[in-house]
Amino acid sequence: MAPNHSKSAAVSRETLQLKVAMQVMLTARRWKSWVAEKFRDAGHTGAPTLVLYYLVDQPKGLTLSELSSRMELSGASLTRLVQRLEKDGMVSRRRMVGDGRSWLIVMEPAGRAEMEAFEVHAAAMRERVFEGVSEDDMAAALRVLDAVAAKLAAGPDAPARP
Repeated sequence: MAPNHSKSAAVSRETLQLKVAMQVMLTARRWKSWVAEKFRDAGHTGAPTLVLYYLVDQPKGLTLSELSSRMELSGASLTRLVQRLEKDGMVSRRRMVGDGRSWLIVMEPAGRAEMEAFEVHAAAMRERVFEGVSEDDMAAALRVLDAVAAKLAAGPDAPARP
């Protein structure tokens, strides 16, 4: 049964917070399952896909530390994902010029081709999912999710973001 999100039902702020939190968790789980299913043919799940999304617009690559920070994953977890993608020829690790201790993670042509093929399906899916949702509503949802994500990252006692 779908939850009732109508404005006409008078609900407390506490109830709305609970409903939003639960809906975010359910939606994230459904989205992650869809991504995993779409990329399964290539032998990947959502996490490696996310690595590729972060790298696609970074022609010089990102350090493991930068990638770890953006994805909010431990270095060890991310290292395993990168090794898997490297084994499949989608990314490579290259010594960083000027700092021989650091490695840049760079998307390879095979990774770019995989992302382009995947993105055709992902874009079509997003179009279907967001059908009937206005740009204003998407922008409002993004503002709410950004605020909640920032609060969760900073800790529950951090001051609210302006």
